[in-house]
Amino acid sequence: MRIAALLASLLGALPSTATAQERMAPVDPQIHSEEARVLAIEDEYVAAEVTRDEATLRRIVDEEFRFNSGRGITTGKEELIQGVLKMSMVGQTITERSVLLEGDVALVFGTSEIVFAKPGQGQSTSLLRYTATYVNREGQWRMLALQMQPRASK
Repeated sequence: MRIAALLASLLGALPSTATAQERMAPVDPQIHSEEARVLAIEDEYVAAEVTRDEATLRRIVDEEFRFNSGRGITTGKEELIQGVLKMSMVGQTITERSVLLEGDVALVFGTSEIVFAKPGQGQSTSLLRYTATYVNREGQWRMLALQMQPRASK
């Protein structure tokens, strides 16, 4: 009996990635399915950034899109796409992602390690923390907003 109480006490002290609400609420498979759809469209967006696939970027980024840069500048869809097309990005790794889903709006929180390679300058890496906002319009998830800032190195 004491061992069970000790074990329960120790397990309760361990950090949990689930929120209190997630631990108490029954799991809704449809929510997990929508979260997976949001992450899939984000994966498609990241791949389009790296390959500079303009058509895919235009399809995924919403017409009302806003980018909030770490420099305090807010720009729209066209500026984002033109900026991506000019980048010398050769790779991107997304980690630490989580999704907050509320109706037709989803927030994705994550970290990004972006590798750039400019001719004659070698490679450089940017470590960023981001929040991306997606909106479901007529059954399709679209990126509505993106905010990024540098993060501390590992």
